[in-house]
Amino acid sequence: MEMNRERWTIALLLCFQAAWVLGQAAPAAPQPATSTVRDAYQGGWSPASVTVDEVTTTGSATMNVQAAEQLDDLRLLRNELLAKTKGQLGPEDRQALMERADALERTAPNSFEAHLARYYSLFPAADAFLHLDLATARARDRAELIGPQLDNAARLDNAEQLVFWSKAMRDRGNLAPGLRQVADDMLLSVEYDAVFLAAGEMDAYALWTRQFADGFRRDVLVVDHRLLGDPAYRQRMWAACRAQGAVPSSAKDFIDRLYRSTARPVYLSPALGRSVVAPYASQLFATGMALRLSQAPIDNMARLQANWPRMSRTTTAGPLSQNYLMVGAVLLRHYREIGDEAKAAALEHELRGMARTLGATDRMIRLGVFEH
Repeated sequence: MEMNRERWTIALLLCFQAAWVLGQAAPAAPQPATSTVRDAYQGGWSPASVTVDEVTTTGSATMNVQAAEQLDDLRLLRNELLAKTKGQLGPEDRQALMERADALERTAPNSFEAHLARYYSLFPAADAFLHLDLATARARDRAELIGPQLDNAARLDNAEQLVFWSKAMRDRGNLAPGLRQVADDMLLSVEYDAVFLAAGEMDAYALWTRQFADGFRRDVLVVDHRLLGDPAYRQRMWAACRAQGAVPSSAKDFIDRLYRSTARPVYLSPALGRSVVAPYASQLFATGMALRLSQAPIDNMARLQANWPRMSRTTTAGPLSQNYLMVGAVLLRHYREIGDEAKAAALEHELRGMARTLGATDRMIRLGVFEH
């Protein structure tokens, strides 16, 4: 019975995953961006619906306006590609971004926009952060730097910079409120001293903001899965996890070995993509908005029952909100299996309302969660 429930849990997870898996001296406080482009962490769930304001100018200002428009165009393309690929950009996607960055470099060589475009096209490679430094040197107060600099602070595991840029994200970064609610629910769902592998900017930025700007749940180590391709970051995080043995050779090796090499409880974000989660299907246990990775079975249903009413279960976090349906469906199946008809009926009613709001009713029917 436990194994069947476990496999069903992971099957739902794979169906519902919808995430976009999206050290310097302290600069002046970033100002609000003039761009109309919203990134995923700012609520840009549907990039195609975002438009860039038309600007008409003449004379020497033309090049600057054109460069800004080209950077906006690259960011829009990046958002669209991240949405389509669930955050897993392939070689063709990266080539498309590189071509936009090349064009911008021809328009405005060595400019803020050109370097930030290079950052986006090269991320998460180490060279991306060299261009981030150059962009920062040219326009230290631009709000577009907040997210990238927060990534850089995390990459370097620089606590002072994590605090600075997390506060900038909270105060001026336009972080979507729903993502803060999801972050709270993720932190609610994990044990003390946990390691939590985040999918990307939609969950990691909100988690770091809650931890380093607000001082909430600093005991949890948030590891950004996107950055694990960097050997130096893997080494820092392996040590921070208090893991035994040699530093893993890749992001996959990091996860493969981590939960067998540390006494700290290890969790995966429900937002991680299918390719990341599927190999661990038999070792994953949903405890809320987090998936416990464990060699031995755990009583995750008791934790899930306790955590569900305490979570916000927000429907305003874009694609991440659909993960609540996966978690709720696991709990609903449990209530049906133990014959608790009252709790099953109440939870199904709630899930149907959420599914209507999120446009996921048909999917829930196809998965057998709802009969019709």
